[in-house]
Amino acid sequence: TPARSPREPSRAFFPQETGEMSRLPYSYVGVPLSKEPFDKVNVEAFLDFYCPFSAKATPTLFELSKLENVSVRVIPYPQPWHWEGGIIATCFNIINEKKVHWEKKADCFKQLMAAYQTFKQEGKEDIAGIKKVAFKIIGDVTKTEESYLGTAFYNDDSPGPQRRLKNQIKYGRTNAIHETPTFMVNGLVVNASSSWDIEKWTQFLEPLLKEASCGSASK
Repeated sequence: TPARSPREPSRAFFPQETGEMSRLPYSYVGVPLSKEPFDKVNVEAFLDFYCPFSAKATPTLFELSKLENVSVRVIPYPQPWHWEGGIIATCFNIINEKKVHWEKKADCFKQLMAAYQTFKQEGKEDIAGIKKVAFKIIGDVTKTEESYLGTAFYNDDSPGPQRRLKNQIKYGRTNAIHETPTFMVNGLVVNASSSWDIEKWTQFLEPLLKEASCGSASK
């Protein structure tokens, strides 16, 4: 079995403003690519918008999200050597400030990932340009005014986009994740690769999918 039996994914613990330790809501750290927030088989992908290998894995993750009993969630996870990734991830997290349908979040994610691979190839790495592209994509998908996006970018209040990014990074560090892409299945890091296609993923998850299917049939 590639991962532990299906259950709600592991949740990291972080200090809150009260100084106490409490659970970080699962929905807080990731972006769903599937309808169910979590299912019997949960795949979490830690991706960097400026990482070519993260971009390579993205189409397969969308295919994976369509499988029965599978939930896929993306964790924006910029690498220290990709300073641009942090800016993009912060912009992307703005959509969590508004009640945006999960499909729109997924659409934003897909467009941002594609746009910044082209952006990087063209050598456009200025902060203003990066934010402009992100605001255009997010604004078009969510029908949000650019003035709001600009103000929200600097909001460090809880749960502001920068605070959300900090918690996403803490969530990854808690699970000893240091590079992208990295994948977790039902709360455990697995040795998956960006080169895996949907057939490879399905084969890898087969024991869990079979168990999930049997459990559904017995009810």
